[in-house]
Amino acid sequence: MRLKKIIQKYSLLSFYVLTLIVSFILLTLHFVFPSVGYFSVAFTQLAPASAVVIITFFLKNKAIVNKIKSQLVFPSGRMNWLMLAFFVPALCIVASSFVLSLLKVTYIPWNGTIMFYILNSAAILVGCSAEEIGWRGFLLPRLQEKHSPFVSSIIVGVLWGIWHFNFTGGLQGFIFYTITIIEMSVLMTWLYNKSNGNLVVMIFWHFIYNLFSHIFLWERFAVNLFIVESIVFGFVCILIVISNRKALFSYQSVRHLNISETFPKL
Repeated sequence: MRLKKIIQKYSLLSFYVLTLIVSFILLTLHFVFPSVGYFSVAFTQLAPASAVVIITFFLKNKAIVNKIKSQLVFPSGRMNWLMLAFFVPALCIVASSFVLSLLKVTYIPWNGTIMFYILNSAAILVGCSAEEIGWRGFLLPRLQEKHSPFVSSIIVGVLWGIWHFNFTGGLQGFIFYTITIIEMSVLMTWLYNKSNGNLVVMIFWHFIYNLFSHIFLWERFAVNLFIVESIVFGFVCILIVISNRKALFSYQSVRHLNISETFPKL
């Protein structure tokens, strides 16, 4: 009962701590099955969704899962959200790849058989789905109950970026990678709210980002890439923030996404 009260009172902190703990546990599987990385399997991506399941179990509150399930619907009649979820990350990745080529960072094709691409795409899709259930299915809407979309997206971006623990390129690489993740978090929050909290749109965005990173940035993951991506995504982010500043900086703009009923007061 005491643990339940702690989780209920500190639900967001509990979610992040559980995500980190589960991530470290799942990370050990990569030492047991080292070859799965060849097929883009990242067991740690399952951690955010696992944290949501654990919280739901301890609180015995099915409304949490039911709310997320209600967001996992195809946005029929609003294909523009899916188009944005495709073109924004895809064009940013392609632009980053182009700049890297100008900087003499050689493009290396992501070669494989048809089955190789199918299995990798499936693994990427599963991983992105599990992440989005946690980051934008659980964490983001609860932050938006108390903060503006912009502030909420910054918080999600910082936690999301740190969680990746990506030190490719050392500390400098980690910093610029995290900056890119924060910028992408702002862009995704903007589209999340535009699509009325549609998680299919978020999963598709995340999937396109990861897939295009494999296709255009394979074996180019270094500090130069993270600096370039932070500039490219940052430019798009500034444009979106300026053109949508009222919606992004106003708490009232997301009142329709309120989900406080899933956490009744004790």
